[in-house]
Amino acid sequence: MIWSRYLSILGLVIGAVVFAVSEADASGLDGGANPPIVVNGQRVVELRNTTGALSVYTQIPVGSAFRSHGGVGSPCTFTATIAGVTSDGQAYLPGDVVQSTRWIFEEGTWVAWRPTPPDPANPGGAGPLATAVRWFHVYCDVADSYHFLIYRSVPALDPIFDPNTRLTDLYSRLQLTKPTVFRNPVVDQWGGLVVRYPAWLGIDPVAWATQVTEPAVEWRGWVMDLVATPSELSFDVDFVPDPDKPSPAFHGIVACVAAGDVPVVGEGVLPAVPDLAEQTEPGINGRCTWTPPGPGTVTIQARVTFRVVLRASGFTAARPDYTWTSDPATYATGELTSVNLDPTGT
Repeated sequence: MIWSRYLSILGLVIGAVVFAVSEADASGLDGGANPPIVVNGQRVVELRNTTGALSVYTQIPVGSAFRSHGGVGSPCTFTATIAGVTSDGQAYLPGDVVQSTRWIFEEGTWVAWRPTPPDPANPGGAGPLATAVRWFHVYCDVADSYHFLIYRSVPALDPIFDPNTRLTDLYSRLQLTKPTVFRNPVVDQWGGLVVRYPAWLGIDPVAWATQVTEPAVEWRGWVMDLVATPSELSFDVDFVPDPDKPSPAFHGIVACVAAGDVPVVGEGVLPAVPDLAEQTEPGINGRCTWTPPGPGTVTIQARVTFRVVLRASGFTAARPDYTWTSDPATYATGELTSVNLDPTGT
């Protein structure tokens, strides 16, 4: 009887202990939930190239929205509603919480954001590059519809695909036509420019043209080029007088074509040569006109200023003006006497 009572009491104690453990297991010793499944992985950016295919990048620059989305170094999180497997092979069941540092950014259909390639006839393009965006699906750990988080835009100037990072290459492909200083007919007639007779300052018209990067640069989904449009023309004039026949030296800039002007093209010269006076005062006599003050040597160099626009798949951004110069042209200056004004001698 005593032995029987002892076994009964022992059974109750063991039962109580088992029941207590079962209750703790059912409610969760960690407060009612399994610990989250942790996945360590890299952030992944998948960009559309110019054919629409995806290219994968895992090196994300500092300052990129792809690096800071959700918090730098922070994981994305989802609670499973179905059984599945994480990107590193861990199985999960409905109700499990998965925390993964593998954020995936997949660019949407490329034709949704990318206009037609640059068109030289339409430099205005699709709008400002500064306000353009590219759109991405954001996933947590695995890129499928079940792990989709959000659809978000990223500025076109994000460091991972900022077109401005390609400017060195773009400028190297922009081969501008070098201007040539117009050779006044009197140079061939008299051997140089004539004192107190106005010289016309112009250039070969071929250099006054809109010029475009050739070939265009394709990079991380962009088709890019630079468009350079001539806007201003001036001339550096440096006159050194003959020390044996002293006259005032001159060094200055002669304005010729101002921004907004549309110059008229003449025969082999821009701007066209107007009717010039027989004699004028030395120095600058108006746009594109300079008169030698005395015998000596003058060096003339043309300066063409271009407005430059960066185009990236139709979006545009103004760049600083660019000045392109001619080779210096040097001429002697001298006087004519009344006896040799007519080279025929008649």
